[in-house]
Amino acid sequence: MRSIIGKKDLVEEDKNNFEKRLFIAIDIPEFIKDDIYNFTAALLKGEKHIKVVSAPNIHITLKFLGNINTGKINKIGKAIKETADTFRRFRYEINGKINAFPGLNNARVVFLEIGNGGRQISEIYNELENNLSKVKIRKDKRKFFPHITIARIKNKKDIEQLVNNHEMDSVDWLDCLEITLFESRLKPQGAEYTILGKFSLK
Repeated sequence: MRSIIGKKDLVEEDKNNFEKRLFIAIDIPEFIKDDIYNFTAALLKGEKHIKVVSAPNIHITLKFLGNINTGKINKIGKAIKETADTFRRFRYEINGKINAFPGLNNARVVFLEIGNGGRQISEIYNELENNLSKVKIRKDKRKFFPHITIARIKNKKDIEQLVNNHEMDSVDWLDCLEITLFESRLKPQGAEYTILGKFSLK
């Protein structure tokens, strides 16, 4: 992952209506990403229809924005900064429990749950939604549930027996210091993420 702009300066207005595929997330330390990937890859080894998320792409998604005109990115950045300025830094834990959307018996997205600190992440999400709505970004209709996606399944699959009695060791007291704006570029080998801006909490 690489940053193409600083914390204060986002991208310049683009008169050519160029779009970028964006999302907002809480990033995770690299060594934790590696641990999560290694755990998931071992657990799902041999499951050809389940795609494990690569280590660099592991994070806590706050909001997927989709294709956004680059002329709007500065406004989005201001909304994220306004959100970040509202919250103090805090700690959270990855409790190690495996779950799935919409459920373990018909899974499409496999994830790790967030334990302590999940409430604060949800509060950040709610404030972010309010601030983004001011720049005409629609609010999500689905209820937000803080999580870390670890695998995706093209066709729904019952994985309840597969993950039964398996948990990753919990990761306690990770520091949430900032909110990150990412660009996602779709490539044949998978999505590649680039950091467009980091916004520090108080």
